[in-house]
Amino acid sequence: MVYDGEADLVMARIADGDVGVMVDHAPLVSTAEVGDVRVRQGAELHVFATSDGFFKVADNLVQILVEEAVEAGEIDTDAAGNQVEEAERELSEVSEGAEDSDRVRAEIDRKRRMGENLLRVAGRYGQS
Repeated sequence: MVYDGEADLVMARIADGDVGVMVDHAPLVSTAEVGDVRVRQGAELHVFATSDGFFKVADNLVQILVEEAVEAGEIDTDAAGNQVEEAERELSEVSEGAEDSDRVRAEIDRKRRMGENLLRVAGRYGQS
C-alpha cells in the first residue's frame, strides 16, 4: 500500500479516460490504465506512477489495485530508462510465430510502457 488516507480529490486514468473523484462520487468500477494517480488533500499533492489494474469507487472510498505504484519523487530515472531499453531489446528478440509469442510480447510491452510512464511522471512531477 502506497497511500492510505483522506483525500479531497483523486485523479486517475481509467478505461474511459481521466476521472476525478471527490466526496460523494457515484459508485464506479473500471480498469486502471498505466499512468499517474494524483491524490490531493488540502494543499498537499501526492503523485504516483502506476501500472494498469483495477479502479473502484464506493461509499466515499477509492480503491486502486495495481502491481506497481511509485511516488514521483522516489522514481529512479536511470533504472526506468534501463527498463525501457531492456524491454525494447527483448521485443526485438522475440521470434514471431513462436509458441506464446503474443503473450510474451504483451508482457514485455507492458514492462516498456511502465518504464516510459515512470520517466514521464518523474519528469513532470518528481525529479528530472
